[in-house]
Amino acid sequence: MKKISFYTLGCKLNQSETAVIAEQFSKSGYEIVPFGEEVDLCVINTCTVTEKTDYRCRQMIRRAKKVSPGATISVVGCYAQLNPEKIEKIDGVDFVLGSDRKFDLLEMVKNKTKENSPVVSTSDNDEFHYPLPGNFWNHTRAFLKIQDGCDNFCSYCRVPLARGKSRSDSVDHVINSARKLADRGHKEIVLTGVHIGMYGRDLNPKLNLVNIIQEIEKVPGIERIRLSSMEPLEVTEEILHWIADSEKACLHLHIPLQNGDDEILRKMKRNYDTKKYARVVRQVAKYLPGCCIGTDIIVGFPGETEEHFQNTKRFVEEQPFSYFHVFSYSKRSGTKAVSYPDHVHPDTIKKRSEILREIGAKKKRDYLKSFVGKELRVLWEEKTKQDWLQGWSDNYIRVRVRFDPDLINTLTLVRITKAYDDFVEGVIV
Repeated sequence: MKKISFYTLGCKLNQSETAVIAEQFSKSGYEIVPFGEEVDLCVINTCTVTEKTDYRCRQMIRRAKKVSPGATISVVGCYAQLNPEKIEKIDGVDFVLGSDRKFDLLEMVKNKTKENSPVVSTSDNDEFHYPLPGNFWNHTRAFLKIQDGCDNFCSYCRVPLARGKSRSDSVDHVINSARKLADRGHKEIVLTGVHIGMYGRDLNPKLNLVNIIQEIEKVPGIERIRLSSMEPLEVTEEILHWIADSEKACLHLHIPLQNGDDEILRKMKRNYDTKKYARVVRQVAKYLPGCCIGTDIIVGFPGETEEHFQNTKRFVEEQPFSYFHVFSYSKRSGTKAVSYPDHVHPDTIKKRSEILREIGAKKKRDYLKSFVGKELRVLWEEKTKQDWLQGWSDNYIRVRVRFDPDLINTLTLVRITKAYDDFVEGVIV
């Protein structure tokens, strides 16, 4: 039996699409093994949000070739879509496939000859592509792609260039995929996309995110539905009411902020200011007490002064964030921000990022500590190296109890007894 491994960079959407490719090859007789083992075929699914992910992609290509000198190396996804000419020059790469073309890899592998290497093919991104539900061989939770693309064109972001305009999957295909995932035993479905708040606006008749969620709720076997990242102005009262009223909704919203200064937000071409963003977060806190609220922050955007940064620092300190991710601004070709003046020195970006990460770490610790003595519902996922059983609560808290193999992929109530920096411990109720 031939062996295949995968390495995924970037977001949950990429993880979802890697799982689709894994399912295609699994059905064709390949054995899926962890990345780093010797294989016949290695697939690297790329991201191009930052220069760091570009570098990481090239690093993984070389590592894969070192471990498996005779393997077929396939580089797919966003970086392959936007910079195929850079990837095909790397020694040992056999396939360079863009956004949607990644799903044609299996057929291309079957038909490839030594004479036509490397195979390079990018996507037109005109239609929605998600051939079948993914193979989440190492998760009890499953990611389900319902939307792709973005129409916003923020000044720092290449995603619209890599993935095209916003487009939605059909209701029938989403529900059919959800049923198949439930039949495989997945109790939690994470709805993913570039911009899931745009779901259904391009369909005929038009729909919205709540419409498709309510249909997924009806699928037998699905006990939890989690939303991936949502734009601030798309966190509507209708969505908050659904989360508050549904027994299957997870109390978790990731709402990207990107910056806490209004002038920088305008330069980023975000469609809100800090007052509008704060209003959204207040609504979440009002409707959903205890909800886990996460966000993203970009540090060092061109023109960011110390005053701008202090505004961001003050704003994030004021908001009830449970956690947040801090990213250094990265020059991305094809974006408007590349031509902006007054780029911030890397040392300054590093210092500011460390300040925000310290704030974020404290907020996460405080959030976790607030649940000591309380009960959480947990979906158990895996055994840790220290012989603990680990899972995730509805509100996205990593929970550990003493290992019991019979609990994997079950939902139980846990009383939290102790909080650490990144997880909590408890006992089964």
